[in-house]
Amino acid sequence: MELGFEAAKGAAEKVLGVKLPIFMRMVLPGLLATAVLYRQTAWALAHLPGDADRSWMRLVGYGVLVLVTGALISTLNSEIYKIYEGRILWPRALRAWATAIQQNRVDRLLKATRDESLSDEEYAEIWYQLRVYPTGDKGEQTATHPTRIGNILAGYEQYPLNRYNMDSVFYWPRIWLQMDKDKKEEIDGQWSVADGFLTLSAIAVLGGGLWIVQALLAAFGLSTRGLPLSSALWAALAGFVWFVLGYGWYRLSLPFHRENGEVFKSVFDLYRDKVWSMTSLKSREKEAWEAAWLYLQYHLLKCPNCGQQTKAALDSCQNCGFGLAEWKRQFRDSGQFPE
Repeated sequence: MELGFEAAKGAAEKVLGVKLPIFMRMVLPGLLATAVLYRQTAWALAHLPGDADRSWMRLVGYGVLVLVTGALISTLNSEIYKIYEGRILWPRALRAWATAIQQNRVDRLLKATRDESLSDEEYAEIWYQLRVYPTGDKGEQTATHPTRIGNILAGYEQYPLNRYNMDSVFYWPRIWLQMDKDKKEEIDGQWSVADGFLTLSAIAVLGGGLWIVQALLAAFGLSTRGLPLSSALWAALAGFVWFVLGYGWYRLSLPFHRENGEVFKSVFDLYRDKVWSMTSLKSREKEAWEAAWLYLQYHLLKCPNCGQQTKAALDSCQNCGFGLAEWKRQFRDSGQFPE
């Protein structure tokens, strides 16, 4: 039986005509960014080369602009996450204050779990909210980041370390490369929804700030160039609306990030054996790899007598004069590089 998400994803792709990850990560962000910068977008379309008066030319030009803008924004995906997690661009005092707020929430929830009057459903709901937080040294949930999304990501990224002592940053790319294409596409499609909503949030927040700054500049008579809505008051009010939308998209992304975390943990549960072979080394395997690299990259060998590098074409070591002819014949016949 097809999962609900897969059914919705398939229907969406048929209607939209593009893959869901492209739509969520490029098309929607591009559309929103051109809406925020609508005056600049209109100026660009009015200055298209050639016969730009035709409506179809403007439509094609706008489509290209949306895709290019969306593609450029998608390259900032990692930086957007870092900001929302609280890893960059957060002053130390602000980060500490916001993390304390998150920790207070955790403490309240933990205290609530000790209420003996709770029903089973209420108890389960509280732990549903608590489970997204990472665990501290004492095994209790703790807030390590100043934002909800930062703690959600830290919570599920901590899972492989706690359960299997596997560092997720190191092992995740290696496990990902071992998965089959269809499974990766299925997971990426699901994750793109969370990525898309968070990107929309970032664009809206940045756009709101831009509109309010432009409104203030116009209100003080400093600059009216590019002022949205041609009114400082309406531009400021609309800027606050952008902020509200940004916060709404951020909150909308949280359950999707939580679901992504469960998939992330499941991948480690099911596919960790795919990288098991990399945990063991054959006898003197490091030396064999080094010898192969020296020979293939620089045509050098390590002399078995003095241990120094020498040119592979020589019959004797250029450093100590040791005869290499018989030694090279033996390893050529064996088909293996000398260790």
